[in-house]
Amino acid sequence: MSEPIRDDAPRAEAGSGEAFRFLGRLRERLPKPNGDFRIPWGGVRRVFLVLLLIAGGVLLWRGAQRSFQAVAPGHVGVCVNRFTGSLATLEPGTHFRPPALYEIHAVRISDQLLSADVGLFSVTTKEGVIAKITVQARWAIDRKQLLTKWAALPPQPARELVAPVLFAAFRAVAPRYEVTKLISDKREELASLAAVSARERLAESGVVLKEVLIGDLVLPPEFEKGRIAMVDEVQATERLEVTLQRKAKEVEETRLTAQAQKARQVEEAEASAAQHVIQARGEADAMKHILELKTKQIQQKKLEAEAERESIVERAHAAAEASKIQTLADVDRRKAMADAEAYATRVTAQADFEKLEREAVLVTANPLLIPKTFADRLSDRVQVILTPSIGGEQFTGEVFKRVANGQAPLAPPPPSTAVAVNKKSN
Repeated sequence: MSEPIRDDAPRAEAGSGEAFRFLGRLRERLPKPNGDFRIPWGGVRRVFLVLLLIAGGVLLWRGAQRSFQAVAPGHVGVCVNRFTGSLATLEPGTHFRPPALYEIHAVRISDQLLSADVGLFSVTTKEGVIAKITVQARWAIDRKQLLTKWAALPPQPARELVAPVLFAAFRAVAPRYEVTKLISDKREELASLAAVSARERLAESGVVLKEVLIGDLVLPPEFEKGRIAMVDEVQATERLEVTLQRKAKEVEETRLTAQAQKARQVEEAEASAAQHVIQARGEADAMKHILELKTKQIQQKKLEAEAERESIVERAHAAAEASKIQTLADVDRRKAMADAEAYATRVTAQADFEKLEREAVLVTANPLLIPKTFADRLSDRVQVILTPSIGGEQFTGEVFKRVANGQAPLAPPPPSTAVAVNKKSN
């Protein structure tokens, strides 16, 4: 049998720690080969010690590096002792505070703005209208009260402290105002009153509220429609007032224009009257010289009129004499003409009488001349047929006799008993 391997290494010291004990147990569990084979435990221990020293150095460096903790500008570090619980403030910069002994919390002390999603509040106005307002607030944590109020500060002061306090302040102040006033000129007043109330409550928690403003004001759709209608009505009223003022100015302008025109007409009339007076004076002066000439002209016309009258009287006497002579000549001529006409009438009547006597003798001898004469005097478009003057029964009997004998009912008239006249005018 092979001799067991002896352990020539000394036991690890108590200061080596748990690592040496682990290696010892691992060595005991390893299988022990036969023969003279030996493990060089001395070199292994030296390498392990070097590695252990390097790991210790790295751990020491990382611990020292974590002990230097930085505070960003605009922040204050609240240093809490893990064993005593005491608090201290650290200025912006790098400070040596081992994490095993101290815990540092960075707190922002510069001004902060309330975000839009957190600053959107719904408040009730005096009329009971629910309006949504967007509040813009600038706030900061009070550095003087940081250590005393730090334990009471929530993790998110803007969302968990500033926003609720502002909402409570606006909800308490908003019912004092009407919607129309808030829209027009009461926003700053509402913001100032709510800021005063909220500033006192936030000061108790170590927060300084510096400025509060109201951004957008959103009304319900129904109220917005009514407000727009009212605004339109107000604008219409204002336009009407402007129109009335413009009309009043136009009336005033017309009145002033009429007065100016009246004054101009008065001045023109006065100037025209003065001009007429001057003309009249000139005419009067000229008339003095003209009157003498007119007098002479009148005398001359009188003399001319007398001469003309005398010539007219002489011409009238001559015309009367000539007319008398002409009248006597006309009477003699008419008398001669009347005698000639009477003689012609007697001769014409004698000729007509003799013609009638001859026609009467001719008609007595030939009775058919009367119808012929009548036919000649008819219109040229009328055709007249002359037949023998026989009675109705005699004519009918004659017709039957001719029909019974096989002859034509009416025989053509003889040339001496029937005459057809057909004249056509040109």
